[in-house]
Amino acid sequence: MTDILTSNSIAMVTGASSGIGAATARQLAERGVRVIGTGRNSARLAELAAELGDRGLMIELDVRNEAGVAAALAELPAPWRDIDILVNNAGHDAGGWRLFQDIDRSESNDVIDTNVTGLIRVTSHIVPGMIERNKGHIVNIGSISSFTPYPKSAVYCASKFAVDGFTQSLRMDMSDTAIRVTQIDPGVVLTGFQLSRYKGDQAAADAFVDSYPTGLTPDDVARSICFALEQPPGVMIDRIVLEPTQGA
Repeated sequence: MTDILTSNSIAMVTGASSGIGAATARQLAERGVRVIGTGRNSARLAELAAELGDRGLMIELDVRNEAGVAAALAELPAPWRDIDILVNNAGHDAGGWRLFQDIDRSESNDVIDTNVTGLIRVTSHIVPGMIERNKGHIVNIGSISSFTPYPKSAVYCASKFAVDGFTQSLRMDMSDTAIRVTQIDPGVVLTGFQLSRYKGDQAAADAFVDSYPTGLTPDDVARSICFALEQPPGVMIDRIVLEPTQGA
């Protein structure tokens, strides 16, 4: 096992208040890693903090806010500042699953601000320390929509295409370092993400989930993240694509 997953390692997981982020935080903590979890839902972060105990440090944070991101990182307790693992998971498709011409511009702007600009923003703050220590692993959560567009998700697909391009180019930029860069591209994951997509409309979210006979769980995605992190130093997982097994 690489030394990236030890009791001395520190991971930051964005969007950790629920779904994939919370599952990833739990699985990393189970492997001995100390986890900084960020998100916008303070109540859920408090619940996760209670679960993780001294292996977790939760911070209410909006990745769209440059000043907030900078301040949160600057105010980290000294033992938590050398971040070895960054899992860029924060993202949403609020207002999505509609024809492009029916989407409010403010909604589409927010998807890009979170899924793309927010991801790049957090990474830009973490990478310098990784380069200084010549140690680190960045995991970006993409989607099958990173490479396969579909209707009624034009802006969300655009955001994930952008994540894919950023990840591939970032990997090239890190080629003279020991820093690894991985992208995880899941298919449909059965989480509260759908409720966010439909702005709290539970019936619409349930109908979307019910339209898929099978789906991935947050733990499925979290296991793939840990698999990539557990590879020996000479191995870099560029991309993992996850699809639910039909008829299982």
